[in-house]
Amino acid sequence: MRLRRRNAALAACISLSCVSVDLALAQEPETEATALPPVTVETQGAAPKTKKKVSKKKASTAAASVPSQQPAVAPEKPAGIPRASDGTANGPVEGYVAQNTATGIKTNAPLKEIPQSISVVGTEQMRDQGVQSVSEALRYVPGVVAESFGMDSRTDGQFIRGSKPASFLDGLRSNYNEFWYGYRQETYFRERIEVLRGPASVLYGQAPVGGIINAVSKRPTGETGGEISFEYGTFDFKQMKFDTSGLVTTDGKWSYRVAGVGRVADTQVDFVEDDRFAIQPGITWKPDSDTTITLLGEFQRDRTAPTQFNLPRIGTLYPNPKGRYIPRSRNVGMPNDFYNTDVAAGTLLVEHQFNAWLKINHASRYSDVHNEYDAHYNTDWNWMFDFGRAREAVALRAHDAAVNDARTFNQDTNVEAKFATGALSHQVLAGIDYANFNAKRGYTSRIVGDPWTFNLYNPDYSINAEVTNTLICGSNADDLVRCRDKQEMTQTGIYLQDQMRIGNWIGVVGVRKDWVDNYTVVSNRNGYGQTAGKLEQLEKKKDDAVTYRAGLMYEFAFGLTPYISYGESFVPLPGTWSPANGGKGFDPQTGRMYEAGFKFQPKGSNFAINGSVFDIAENGRLVGDPRSTLYQRQLGDVSIKGFEIEATGQLTQNLKVMGGYSYTQAEYDETSGVHVRGTQIESMPKHLASLWGVWEFDQPALKGWSVGGGARYIGSSWDESHKYEVPSVTLYDAMIAYENENWRWQITGRNLEDKYYVTTCLARGDCWLGASRTIITGITYKY
Repeated sequence: MRLRRRNAALAACISLSCVSVDLALAQEPETEATALPPVTVETQGAAPKTKKKVSKKKASTAAASVPSQQPAVAPEKPAGIPRASDGTANGPVEGYVAQNTATGIKTNAPLKEIPQSISVVGTEQMRDQGVQSVSEALRYVPGVVAESFGMDSRTDGQFIRGSKPASFLDGLRSNYNEFWYGYRQETYFRERIEVLRGPASVLYGQAPVGGIINAVSKRPTGETGGEISFEYGTFDFKQMKFDTSGLVTTDGKWSYRVAGVGRVADTQVDFVEDDRFAIQPGITWKPDSDTTITLLGEFQRDRTAPTQFNLPRIGTLYPNPKGRYIPRSRNVGMPNDFYNTDVAAGTLLVEHQFNAWLKINHASRYSDVHNEYDAHYNTDWNWMFDFGRAREAVALRAHDAAVNDARTFNQDTNVEAKFATGALSHQVLAGIDYANFNAKRGYTSRIVGDPWTFNLYNPDYSINAEVTNTLICGSNADDLVRCRDKQEMTQTGIYLQDQMRIGNWIGVVGVRKDWVDNYTVVSNRNGYGQTAGKLEQLEKKKDDAVTYRAGLMYEFAFGLTPYISYGESFVPLPGTWSPANGGKGFDPQTGRMYEAGFKFQPKGSNFAINGSVFDIAENGRLVGDPRSTLYQRQLGDVSIKGFEIEATGQLTQNLKVMGGYSYTQAEYDETSGVHVRGTQIESMPKHLASLWGVWEFDQPALKGWSVGGGARYIGSSWDESHKYEVPSVTLYDAMIAYENENWRWQITGRNLEDKYYVTTCLARGDCWLGASRTIITGITYKY
């Protein structure tokens, strides 16, 4: 019955996409009728008229004055959605190299004029690499650990320069807690995914010192076209996608775009599905050439279950005494576990050009994220220290259940003015933004079954007896009222930035003031002497901060632009210490960064090389609390130093490449608990390297074919105590494709050698496994 429902939903999604194809085709103009040549009827026997002599000059003049009887033929538009760059900061990326971005400076600026490290992943690169998630899109970006916690069906978890980034969508914060109140974005709805490394608080407010990830939504193009794709792959992966765009009115003032995804799939973990049904409608109104108003919707329904279970080190990082490893397919939970997320969001984007020098921009979004989960996982992490214990193959499981709701409203309005003071030109940006995040959750947790009866190598899923002693408040899976957390955070910020230029010198300075109100209510937990489930812990905090940024560049005529920059970060932190540690609220997390680098792109080329060195200091990092795994605690200083280099673009007429290397020395500056001063931050390898290339054949017999491949090197990392090393690994990917005017076929393989590898291990004893080999093939029709 469950399989029939999943397939029925996929069939409904396919029907919807077919309707969109019909609508798009219906908008195509009819071919004009070809005018027939004039017919002359002559009467038999009539004497021919004498022709007058006409001078060549008069004849040519007369011929020119007679309109042609043949209609003008317009150049044929390529099928599908336009892929060529439109010169804007939110439009398509042509090839692998973006020319402009708004993420780094909030104006439509060339990347080579922004004194900070930025990488842009466009739709063509995501298509070539067979990307299905944000984490997969960032696998080849230097300085980014794309899947720090392995193949996780719940969230996209990354590290940038040793720090967890903030997630943004169309320049607005989209995620405040990746596990409880966040969701996995659908990459097919995105035109580009941009990584801004380093502090961005001057423009975005709550932005960590390591950087942010900003996704840019697909928007109406004003042109008629579209595509529909069908894909099939490993783990019975079945997916249908469509993207259609066109005009609503003949005057071109109203246009639309609708993208949709329907997926019914299993995963590398037994009993875990990864189903998704999502749609993103959009409409744009251009009442005149100076005004653009776009409204985007996003509706997403995910049905899955956890794919990571806090597996012990013995059996993942090391073999057990019998030389065995826990299979990647092992489900430590129950076959009926679930992790379900529903998203409804709307975004308004407004742009108006008053005159040649003054412009106003507005962006606002409201989102509602509802998540429910009921899951089991291993909680006996530390038994692996004794190889001789009888229970080396068994686990002590816990059972968690929760209902989470988060409502977020963001807005950002700014005015952009261009003017000059003598020889110095200015592009001044002044704005105000506001964010309100309101969340609540109910939950329960307890031990499952007789202790250590679940065998990790030979599981028996009939073991599901609940033990009466609860870990936290609540006594059964439905008792979610007694365990409640509430959180509301409101932020208001004003900012001012000036982009200046005099000759070949480019400068950027900016300042921002933030005010934050943070209100948190936490249920008491059993074990601390309070009444279980009673809302007794209340934390109200008011924070404010001023942050700065500055950068200087020099543009050489041959395409080289070296730069230096400075930036600061400010991140208010919701939540509290554990009751055993006083239960007080967290202080804001702050940081600063010095960066020096270069950007090189020869004029007229579609190839760029960027490099940077950086020195980061961070204060107030959150880490796990060894006294209570349900809480976090706050450390002091962390220092991060390193360098990165990236080469991207069209190396030859046939070869497009992207490659990079990064070195990141991220260390704790003090000893606290298991964290030791001078040791590398957990989950952050010092070395990351990658290389990807695609060769497009142009020989007549092979025209339309392309082949590509890549390698990803993930260096070794450590746990917090620096006692357990996660080995390095090199993974290989490949693709083959054929494309003509209306069709594209592609097959993509990732982790071709099917390597078993660990991505992260923590000092408390649990580890995460990486993704297995995945092969997906698909066919796309463009119209």
